[in-house]
Amino acid sequence: MKKLFKQIILLLIFTSNFANAQLQDLILQKIIDNKLIEPKQIQDFEKSQNRLQTKNTTSYLYGLFQCEYKSTTGNFFSEIGSNDIFDSQKLTEEQQKKENENLTDYLLKLKKCELLTEKQKQYFQQKINDNSYSYKLQFISDITFKAFKADYMAPHKLKEFADHLKEYRIVDTKYQDLITAIDEEKIKEPIDFLLYCEKATIIDPNNYSNKPEEYLEAIHKQTASLLPELAYTDFEFKIISDDEMSSGDSNFLNFIVSIRSNGKVYKQKSFYKYNKLSENDFFENKIDYQKYYQIFNKILNDLNFAYRLHVVPVYNENKTNQIFGIMALDKEQGKILSERISYIMPYSEDFKNKPTSQEIENALEEFTKNGLFSNLTADEIERGKEVVAEMDIQENSEIVSAFPNLIYSFDTELGNLEDPYAELVKEFAKISDNEFNPSDISNQFDFPKKKKTTLKFKLGNKSYSKTLKIDNDWIDFKFFDFIKSVVNENNLKGQFYKIYTGDQIAKIIYLTQNQYNNFRANKLLLFTD
Repeated sequence: MKKLFKQIILLLIFTSNFANAQLQDLILQKIIDNKLIEPKQIQDFEKSQNRLQTKNTTSYLYGLFQCEYKSTTGNFFSEIGSNDIFDSQKLTEEQQKKENENLTDYLLKLKKCELLTEKQKQYFQQKINDNSYSYKLQFISDITFKAFKADYMAPHKLKEFADHLKEYRIVDTKYQDLITAIDEEKIKEPIDFLLYCEKATIIDPNNYSNKPEEYLEAIHKQTASLLPELAYTDFEFKIISDDEMSSGDSNFLNFIVSIRSNGKVYKQKSFYKYNKLSENDFFENKIDYQKYYQIFNKILNDLNFAYRLHVVPVYNENKTNQIFGIMALDKEQGKILSERISYIMPYSEDFKNKPTSQEIENALEEFTKNGLFSNLTADEIERGKEVVAEMDIQENSEIVSAFPNLIYSFDTELGNLEDPYAELVKEFAKISDNEFNPSDISNQFDFPKKKKTTLKFKLGNKSYSKTLKIDNDWIDFKFFDFIKSVVNENNLKGQFYKIYTGDQIAKIIYLTQNQYNNFRANKLLLFTD
């Protein structure tokens, strides 16, 4: 079952209207008379149909599909959580012949119930004759999917969306061409809309060579062609191992792309491929469509330009290298397309809050001037700056995180349920460069049997102990207060501070009072207190 099936169902659930009630009852009666459902399934059928909030041919097919799905699996199909079970099974020649006879009989009954046109019946009969289906649920799902898609791509709906694109200047000079294409049934897939948008392109990696040295720059050139402001020179790339992701014989490789624009060098890291040698497991991604184009948004961000590039994913599981779209949208256009269910669903982009290249350089200078990197080697500092250049920096704490042992990030929904607080204490010691250097650390965590746990350690000549709550797998936030009190009691040069994240991820940094005051006053870092 394609992801597009789920996407289309969700769209129609929210956008459908009711049809003639009297006609509904006649069709339902025909379905019952032809024994497409049993009397005990009528309630399930109507429940599914009502959920779709429409009463047309597609809704009846959807009701039949849900009844068959429940009969097969015991549950209704969910557009969000259900696993796909629609792959073909290998049948013997005799089994396939028998299955085809049953499916042909089912197809004729659908036609009698006026759920298929003659043209549709002939199409599916040919697919049956070609042995395309190995069981009934697979057959019904295909019919239902194509009915959904026909509704989804109905010309009047496509024209309504075209008008919407024209209203917000996403389509302008090619509007009449788009209307003509709809009339001539040339809009086969939602991504085809991009052919008529002012600042958009469709990228099919399959159209390019399989050699990175040939296709990588070509895709970047195609992307940059959307706006003259994205003109660049000096394209370079390298392939590096991702040390954080790679382990044992599992090797993750990334691209690092470099270009020059407006006198500045821009870099961007994106995923390339993964392989596990022992199992001969290999996955290659010609282009990481969620990341690669951010190198151009860095340019637009520095220019304070009105547009950002947005990726438009295509839900097509039949291709190894997925087709995708890239659109240049202003803030209003991006917001409009993200706020309503539409044929084009671009990923959102930040128009305001991301730091510019100059702001990142200024932050690095301030962090250096205030001694934040004083415990790092020259190589560590240089490598950290390289990592910053390759990242898509959202806020300044990500700059600091690019350098080793300065920020410790962790989920407050604890993953370690054996000795989580002992692990945290050890990590806190690392980011303080062992100025906070506890020993004899212990923390017996008997989850879920006990509701409390005791953390113990020594610092200098003093022993410390703290009883903390066990609230399922969530951290007891009194832990932070306890550690800070120990630091104060021992008159250490620095203190642990929590950086604001806006979610359940905690970021901890160790700073002197002067560093904290300076970073806070100049808004270089945003703290929780």
